[in-house]
Amino acid sequence: MDVLINTVQSKVAEGGDLQCKDCVVGTVVPDLSNGKYAFALVHCPAAGTQALFVYRCQPLVKTPRDLSLAKVIAVTSEFQYVIGTPTVDQGILQVKINSPDSALVVEVPFEPRSSSFFMNIKKCANVCVERMKQNVAPQFQWLDKYRAQLVAALGSPQDPFEPATFYATIPASNTSPSTNQPALVEPFLDPFADLASRGQPRRTSEYVNAADRNADLTTVIPAPHSANTLPAMSSRNSYVNCPEDPGFLVDLEGNILTPPTMVHPEPPKDGIPSASPWKQSNNLSESNRISTSSSSSSESKTQSSLLGFEDDFNDFIKVSTLQPAGTLYENASTASITNSGSTGSLELFTDQSSKSSTLVPADDTDLGGYATIKPVFKPAGIRPEILKRREAEYTFPHEFRVFVGTWNVNGQTASESLAPWLNVDDRPADLYAIGFQELDLSKEAFLFNDSAREEEWNKAIEKTLHRVGSYIKVKLVRLVGMMLLVFAKERHAPFIRDVIADTVGTGIMGKMGNKGGVAVRFEFHNTSFCFVNSHLAAHMEEYERRNQDYNDICSRMKFELTPEGQPLSITRGHEVVIWMGDLNYRISDLSVDVVKVHIDSKDFKTLMEHDQLFRQHRIEKVFKGFKEGEITFRPTYKYDPGTDNWDTSEKQRVPAWCDRILFKGKTIKQLVYRSHDKCKLSDHKPVSSLFDIEVKVVDEKKFKQVVEEEIRKLDRQENEALPQVALSRNDLKFKDVRYMEPQMLTLDVANVGQVNTVAKFVNKLDDKHFCKGWLKVEPVEVFLMPGDTVEFSIVVQVDKSSAAALNSGEDNLEDILVFHLDNGKDYYITVSGNYIPSSFGSSIEALVQMHGPIGEMTPKEVRRLEMGTAGQEAAKGADMTFQRFDIPKEIWMMVDHLFRNATKTENLFSEEGLHKDILAIRDSLDIGYPEEMPDNLHSVAEALLMFLESLREPVIPYRYYNKCLECANNFVLCKQVLSQIPKSHRNVFKYLAAFIRELLMNSDENKLDTKTLATVFGEIFLRAPPNERDANQARGRANMQQVSRKRATFVYQFIINEYDE
Repeated sequence: MDVLINTVQSKVAEGGDLQCKDCVVGTVVPDLSNGKYAFALVHCPAAGTQALFVYRCQPLVKTPRDLSLAKVIAVTSEFQYVIGTPTVDQGILQVKINSPDSALVVEVPFEPRSSSFFMNIKKCANVCVERMKQNVAPQFQWLDKYRAQLVAALGSPQDPFEPATFYATIPASNTSPSTNQPALVEPFLDPFADLASRGQPRRTSEYVNAADRNADLTTVIPAPHSANTLPAMSSRNSYVNCPEDPGFLVDLEGNILTPPTMVHPEPPKDGIPSASPWKQSNNLSESNRISTSSSSSSESKTQSSLLGFEDDFNDFIKVSTLQPAGTLYENASTASITNSGSTGSLELFTDQSSKSSTLVPADDTDLGGYATIKPVFKPAGIRPEILKRREAEYTFPHEFRVFVGTWNVNGQTASESLAPWLNVDDRPADLYAIGFQELDLSKEAFLFNDSAREEEWNKAIEKTLHRVGSYIKVKLVRLVGMMLLVFAKERHAPFIRDVIADTVGTGIMGKMGNKGGVAVRFEFHNTSFCFVNSHLAAHMEEYERRNQDYNDICSRMKFELTPEGQPLSITRGHEVVIWMGDLNYRISDLSVDVVKVHIDSKDFKTLMEHDQLFRQHRIEKVFKGFKEGEITFRPTYKYDPGTDNWDTSEKQRVPAWCDRILFKGKTIKQLVYRSHDKCKLSDHKPVSSLFDIEVKVVDEKKFKQVVEEEIRKLDRQENEALPQVALSRNDLKFKDVRYMEPQMLTLDVANVGQVNTVAKFVNKLDDKHFCKGWLKVEPVEVFLMPGDTVEFSIVVQVDKSSAAALNSGEDNLEDILVFHLDNGKDYYITVSGNYIPSSFGSSIEALVQMHGPIGEMTPKEVRRLEMGTAGQEAAKGADMTFQRFDIPKEIWMMVDHLFRNATKTENLFSEEGLHKDILAIRDSLDIGYPEEMPDNLHSVAEALLMFLESLREPVIPYRYYNKCLECANNFVLCKQVLSQIPKSHRNVFKYLAAFIRELLMNSDENKLDTKTLATVFGEIFLRAPPNERDANQARGRANMQQVSRKRATFVYQFIINEYDE
């Protein structure tokens, strides 16, 4: 973009002393040529005024010759623009520009650069407004020569951008009643304009009110002879029947802002505006009102609006988010109202089936002054920690109704109404959080996380939410069969920010998404929410694996608000946490008949004493700090689908409360906890709960007072003293660190000085990271006020990325951390420890030369074996007979155990093992006692995969990776590539392929299939070279799926075909 600005600068400099202040590239709508345009904000220093220069440009702009002037528009006090609803899926923002002599509709990329461009134009218009208040007329004579050039180029004064030149002529039978000329379709006619007074029907639109579906959908108007015949600029969005959503704005620092609702200024008197055109509305109660009636659209008129802010307190405040919220909506149809960036999206929709003609009845959110509040955003210069401590001074509590629902749909289609589950309450909820499990049971969904069911169930929900009112979709997140959707009343959109989603797979190797969790977090007013939907390990006896799944989700689920900040976890940094899902905990120690007797007598308390979740929760193994309401409904699993009958299959599962909702927070009041027996689609019944949650709402006036006080305090502190902290220790020593077994020590830091300070770990000179890869520090950066003490967690964790170098002695457990104080000194903290070598992380070449366990070898000896032939030469020099194993003995130990015990075990390599078992297997391999393998065969299978994944060089060495992908569809070429890899690697590949074929010979018993095993082992055998991984991920999800299929295809060739050298 800087190249473009420089090129435009060169272009405008040809005509005099002009400056290009900013520039964006886009298109003009409609434009049959589909050409590109450069929109430049040009400043004339001599006159002190600015203009919008529009250039036609070549696809690639390198020199001024690639630009040709198409239009100039003076940025006067009457210059107006309205930003339409962004088209998120296409990344387009449409902007309608209107000035006394021009009208223009442009499309620019939906990104902060575009927002900044139009904010700069707004500031220029503000300058003109202020000058006119002082009776100083802005000078634009410098534009005359450019207008003359345009007239000369066109051969007439016809404006090349006049709407008439862009409108498409419709059939001749449609003529204007006043001019008898062919009528023209006007692309930006305000749907709220009073067309009846013009004798014109409504225009064609993709977005129209449900009540208007039967209206004549074609609008014809006379061909305009000047820009002034365009409809007046309106606060109504031209795409949806709702108040204009300004999309997003930024301040001078590039921070995205969300404007409150605007009102049009009073008409100018004697050419001088009587009020600033950027005046804010002081009353939002009317614009907050949501209606589903058809008649309300003609009554609920609002005045036109401009975009902008008064140059006062609001001009320097910013939002710490990339999530614009927009203004509030009324009678809205389908639209997207926010950025689709990494922090989430808000998507607006209205239930079109609703025929109610009444307004939403007044509920709690209309009382207590809530209806008149406006969004308040945090100032850039004050740390959020300071404001958080004082929030009791500027917030007041307000209750909101929240609906939470969960349903395991067993892979079924959305063929039945969801109303008996989602739409059973009289009062509409303010927020909906809806979780699904087993949304899609297909192999494609499991292996590649690709499913068409996502949109199907999404649409089913949108049709079913409470019929009174309209909702926005805050976020949708899915991992294989787990999906979580969060909706909010549209009136709450401006108060929702920092929307972030994350997923954690806890299936085999901790990444296959057949089990795990998905979560969405956000700030609602001044309260942080986190919703989690999970599907934990199945089977009666596997409650320990369910506990492990829960702990994995808690430890691995992270939400990064900013790249440099400390990520939030589920329980840390959230005031309201609600966890839903198929948690799969069962009723133990009772037979199916006894359980049914207690159910029939509604003796649920007795059954709860045998409920695994109740037991594990009571001893704080899981969900510590969470609460669950009393269960007064029948178990929700397992039913014969389509009925209310308990499972009559051969297995006759014991009924259980698998589907649960738990919550954590000080201000949560549970109103209802229930199941919905009318929903018979699945073998589970859906569950829901209603909550009243007290949320902290900001009082704008009090907030401003607190901010001003803190700014004054910061000014005083700057000159008082240097920051000082005290560290509890400056050396950290770890003992006997093992592979996959993290150790943690803590470091306390206290602010013993007189001023606030920011303390953080920083990179050492010439280092790209502040610590080595085996070291983790949380938090990385903190804000400390005088008297504060913060505990840092220092964790040493050796994994597949760092084990190889530690095994061979190329690296050791030693590091120095630099702890830096802003405006203060640096502190140095030493980290040291000893590592116990492991066969995990070693190379195949080294392992086939090891006759004893690795635990008996020194790093120097391991390094010599890593060199390949060095081991043989050393043996010859010692006059010894050297023998290499065909394959590493560790791989043989695990495969042999599985071959003898697990060929008929169901779902081998699909279900995860227990972490404690995998550590035991590691120790058995490293000290040479394979007979101590655990009984859990899934643990042995997962340990085998983890071992293969940890190899320093994959089974297929990195240098052959791309060749294998290229020939994956041709078995003959695959064999040729395989013949080129080192013999030890080739032996491992052949050995494991033969084992896979043996497993598939028992597929009737073990339920395994070729496609699944080919995909699982394809990811292990073929790993992308380290220098290609980031590039592959950058290409996106579709590319990653394509690569995964090629990996699987390569392995598939050797499963279905015998390979013999």
